[in-house]
Amino acid sequence: MSAEAGGNLHLLCRCSVDNIQQFVHSAADDWCGRGSPRYQDYGKVWPIGEWKDAMAAGRHLVMLAIGKAQSKADIVSLLTAAGLEEDVAQAASSALEARRGDVLPALKSNSATIAQSHLRDFDWRVQLMMSSDKLHTVRKPVVNIDLALDGQTGPKKVALELDKDELKQMIQSLENANRVVQQLKS
Repeated sequence: MSAEAGGNLHLLCRCSVDNIQQFVHSAADDWCGRGSPRYQDYGKVWPIGEWKDAMAAGRHLVMLAIGKAQSKADIVSLLTAAGLEEDVAQAASSALEARRGDVLPALKSNSATIAQSHLRDFDWRVQLMMSSDKLHTVRKPVVNIDLALDGQTGPKKVALELDKDELKQMIQSLENANRVVQQLKS
């Protein structure tokens, strides 16, 4: 989500208690693929020129509050800092809490589809490189990794040859990715 959308949370201060609850539920429906908020329902709150920014702010609010597991108090303080009145911020927080069970699986599914391919299988082997066409003796260990990927274009095979430093870097990257996945699961 863009930083600009997060900066537009102040647009939500135009909402009444009823409007903010309806808008948060509509933004949650948008994340769940059930349709986005309609301008016809909110034309009295935002002019057409700000509608797209207001929708982005609503989507960002849902992602921020539910995707990052913010507490109700954190959501209220975020919204009051953005200029919403306390009762409107409380109403938005209550609506977000009510939709947490619907939206969280949709957010996880959305984050899982970031990559176009996924790993189906892999094979690895370690070899000791004894020499090359440029050097007579090298004596350098390398690991060969064959990845079998499934993607939108069908199965694909990728072969990697990594030295010790490249392997450490790849393992570190995979551990970082695993940490992010574990945070999303919890």
